[in-house]
Amino acid sequence: MSDTLPDRLEMLLVAEWLDAGTPDDGTVRFEIERAAAELGVGGHRAGILELMSALSALEDAHRIDIRWGARPGTPALVQLADALQRDARRALEPPA
Repeated sequence: MSDTLPDRLEMLLVAEWLDAGTPDDGTVRFEIERAAAELGVGGHRAGILELMSALSALEDAHRIDIRWGARPGTPALVQLADALQRDARRALEPPA
């Protein structure tokens, strides 16, 4: 398993989606400062930019879609790709 920041961010987003009860639309609220703290990149400028780069990598890989809030500080909405939602649900299934 890879331990890159985009991979860790993806796991965090999936965990938040699961904690939210697996909404059918695949959307979770995303607060960049909280995610930076949870992922250990810090709230400083370099850490936030590193996290933004990880978000961009996930979006470029079609793993997520991001809708930013209209005002600074407003949580973004991150929609997990259908394939990512399926993988997460499958991981929850008991072994056959």
